[in-house]
Amino acid sequence: MSALPEWLSTRPVAHRGLHSVPAGADAPGGGIPENTLAAFDAAVEAGFPIELDVQLSADDQAVVFHDRDLLRLCGSPEPVRTLRVDQLREHRVAGTDQHPPSLAETLEFIAGRVPVLVEIKTGPQRNLRASATAAALGDYSGELAVQSFDPFIVAWFRRNSPLTLRGQLSGSLADAGGLNPLSRAVMRNLGFNAVSRPHFVGYEFEFLSEVRARLITRRWPLLVWTITSQADMDRVHQLGGNVIFEGFSPASREEAGRTAR
Repeated sequence: MSALPEWLSTRPVAHRGLHSVPAGADAPGGGIPENTLAAFDAAVEAGFPIELDVQLSADDQAVVFHDRDLLRLCGSPEPVRTLRVDQLREHRVAGTDQHPPSLAETLEFIAGRVPVLVEIKTGPQRNLRASATAAALGDYSGELAVQSFDPFIVAWFRRNSPLTLRGQLSGSLADAGGLNPLSRAVMRNLGFNAVSRPHFVGYEFEFLSEVRARLITRRWPLLVWTITSQADMDRVHQLGGNVIFEGFSPASREEAGRTAR
């Protein structure tokens, strides 16, 4: 099992930045919505590494957005893939003044102040998704890593950007449409890691048993998503993993240890 940098192995990672408004287009303005420059600024101010999501725009750019369409967050039904970056900038997220940023814009804003973990969302044109992300990463000098549920996207980075830290995501895969039962079982049990050869595994907390965690940590560093309480975070630490968190202010391992004593 290879060692990871300290930020990825021990520091809690802020899920979609530090956001504070309900995840919907009809949420009242004035808060901080997910995957926006405001959420990333809040994470920087708190000193947390940032996890963010990447989709493809109509002009083949990596853009920071979780969903495939704008309905939940912007109240508009258009798929992200049908809009150019300049068109996406015209939309507002969850009733605030924030817009969906491109990955290039986001990295310029973060500017290496905290590490960044980029999740490349699954979908058609996986090689283009990977190459567009790699192009945005470019000569970025800050600490970063990429991850995806798609093992072939992760494998693209193994072949084309081998020095980039890469993670294989998995879990229940309950929302993964189009998977037959055999493929789902293989992916749940990380059978495609022979293809992706990740540096770490990101696994769903609700589907992570102690036995599964033990099997994973024998071979790969473990990053667990998404943790929503200090108690669950402490349990993950006991299992030997680090966390992606949201919805609470996590204590460090040292602070949690002092509290337990």
